[in-house]
Amino acid sequence: MAKQDFDITRGIFWFFIRFGEKPGGAIWLIFVQALCALGLLALSVMVMGPAYINLIQLADSGAAGALSEAEAVRLVFDTLLPFLSYGFLIIPIGILFAVMFQAAWLRFLTKGEIKPVIPLRLGADEIRLIGVNLLYIVIAFVAYFGLAAVLGVFGFGAAVMFHGGGSHADFGLEAGVLIVLGVLGILVGATILAIRLATAPALTVLDGRLRFFESWEATNGVFWHMLLTYVVVWALLAIGGSILSGIVQLAVLAAFLPTIIEFVDIAEQGQHVDPDVALATLQAWISEPLTIVSLLIGFGVLYVVQVLFEAVWHSVGAYNAVRARSGGEGEAADVPTLAADHPMGASPTEG
Repeated sequence: MAKQDFDITRGIFWFFIRFGEKPGGAIWLIFVQALCALGLLALSVMVMGPAYINLIQLADSGAAGALSEAEAVRLVFDTLLPFLSYGFLIIPIGILFAVMFQAAWLRFLTKGEIKPVIPLRLGADEIRLIGVNLLYIVIAFVAYFGLAAVLGVFGFGAAVMFHGGGSHADFGLEAGVLIVLGVLGILVGATILAIRLATAPALTVLDGRLRFFESWEATNGVFWHMLLTYVVVWALLAIGGSILSGIVQLAVLAAFLPTIIEFVDIAEQGQHVDPDVALATLQAWISEPLTIVSLLIGFGVLYVVQVLFEAVWHSVGAYNAVRARSGGEGEAADVPTLAADHPMGASPTEG
């Protein structure tokens, strides 16, 4: 079965095409992801918040000369040890949830599927995506060390050229040309590699099997289409993100304005701001209902926008996976067509 042509417009707006098909499911997925993120944030604050408070108190005690250097070091170590231990627990949990979010969105973007009730799962799709992401990390490490080796060769060659004679000006020009060419080569190589492997997660979810280097085949003949699509999507996200972020920042700044004016008045009068008074003022500002509502709405909007941006970014690779599978049939595209004389009977036809 021949692959569909790459439609750049559909690639750019693929998320919104899927959203239009199942808006309720997409909104529910966004809500569940935001709720999980809020739970992880609350867990982090509960676990790590006391450590931050203890560090602030230690800093105040140290500034006041109430602690010796040895006591301060011991107390800092005692405070950071459980902090680091909890961090090693929370980080893997966060990574696991990130993979679950990725799988849920790719199921939606490739197959239009939203799991019932709780759209997040920890199953075969997620395990395969962990494998894909680990392969991305391996490729990144190999590329990093290969880059280090190439730069080492360039550096050795430049040193040989410098000690072999010639003026410093000539050496500087030659070294500059080598650096520019090296950076351009790195950017071109990284872009090609990123685009050619970008479809791997979506193919993995769509086919129900681990796919990685198959992404290279799925991008044959459409590299420039995908590159242009990613550039346009990045530009739209950057513009939209800047506008929404500016609006939220202005709203938060408006809520914080009375406190800012109070600090400015104190500074204009030449008075020294007592840290305890400043902290009490900030606490009073944070406890204001208007401030709490403004912060919750602001951070909520920013997080929802971030989720949408991530989904839109994933949608380019998802669209290409669906296109490569000729309409998103997944492994059905690989099923042979049975003839009429086959013992199992002829394959069903459409129409």
